[in-house]
Amino acid sequence: MRVSTSELQQSSINTVLDQQSNLLQIQNQLGTGRRILSPSDDPSGATQALNLDKAVKTSEQYQRNNEQAELRLRLEDTVLGETSNVVNRIRELTVQGANASQNQESRQAIAAEMRERVDELQDLANTDDGRGEYLFSGYKTDVEPFVREGEGVQYRGDQGQRDTQVGPSRRIDSSHSGYETFMDIPTGNGDFQVSVNEDNEGRARLANEEVIDDSVDFNGPYEILFEEDADGDMQFEVVDGDGDPVLDENGDPVAGPYQDGAPIEFDGRSVTFEGEPEDGDSFSVDSAPRQSLFQTVDNLIEAFDSRADDGADRAKLETEIYEALENMDAALGSLNLTRAETGARLNALESELRANEAARLDLETELSRVEDLNYAEAISRFQQQQAGLQAAQQSYAQIQNLSLFNYI
Repeated sequence: MRVSTSELQQSSINTVLDQQSNLLQIQNQLGTGRRILSPSDDPSGATQALNLDKAVKTSEQYQRNNEQAELRLRLEDTVLGETSNVVNRIRELTVQGANASQNQESRQAIAAEMRERVDELQDLANTDDGRGEYLFSGYKTDVEPFVREGEGVQYRGDQGQRDTQVGPSRRIDSSHSGYETFMDIPTGNGDFQVSVNEDNEGRARLANEEVIDDSVDFNGPYEILFEEDADGDMQFEVVDGDGDPVLDENGDPVAGPYQDGAPIEFDGRSVTFEGEPEDGDSFSVDSAPRQSLFQTVDNLIEAFDSRADDGADRAKLETEIYEALENMDAALGSLNLTRAETGARLNALESELRANEAARLDLETELSRVEDLNYAEAISRFQQQQAGLQAAQQSYAQIQNLSLFNYI
């Protein structure tokens, strides 16, 4: 085989260039700390690193979602706590207004503070998360949820609850709708409610209403009627919606002489009145409706403003105060339940945060194993490559002087 001088020199140059390229590759690896600088360096490892890097970024996004959901839930918990404080203050004012020493003028002064408090409730219910998104508007986060229209506060949001992806297979609700929190609240004892007839002229007032046998279905509405008999004694009778007598478990009508403070029992329920009714007075008994917290306070303000100090109006006011206190207790119970759900969600977020953090650490460790450089091994290769380049350069210097003309 014949090898020309030019071919020999070109081969030497190629060897030097290859050695320089290899040395540069190791230099870049040492400079970046990464073993894989391009997919061609390790196609399988590059694919694995790409998938691991994607998984790390996804885990980091879950963490950011978690932090945002936690911010909303903690803010919601604070708002609910402040709301409970305001409702408790209104309840204190209600008890104060129920005192026999209060007159219509002083009750109107109490009603004035209640108006300020109900405005405060509306402001709390319209809290946003600092980014212009309302906490209690459901999915309509850009819509102010509670507005006063006419004589009452209306809800303009929806009943959705925003949820957030905080893990590969975990979504957690990060809000409660304003409808369930402030609008859809049970009244009375949650089962039935007694209301006073506006035409009543007596001093009878509601003193207690309770369920004594929850296995019996409520079949109301009913009406409790008071009438004087021929001897002038006050009698009561319970009738159904058609005006027919309600029968007890023995098949006898629920009726008899009225006794101040004695319970009237029917349909597994018990209603107690105090004070003396007038002939023709009546009270309605119906399933407990659901009512907004704002409406409860508005009704109470109206009662404090309008009820006079005479016997009949005073008795009606005391019945309305009893109902308002029950409704506020139901509202406080509902707020506490919502806060408990919020706390449970915060605990779930904290648990998911720890799980995501552990998963991210594992992913980063594996990613480091796949793409990070082993410095000790790389430095050893760098030194070997450097020695190889020096040898190639020295041999080229020798080979380039090999020419037949040097010996002629």
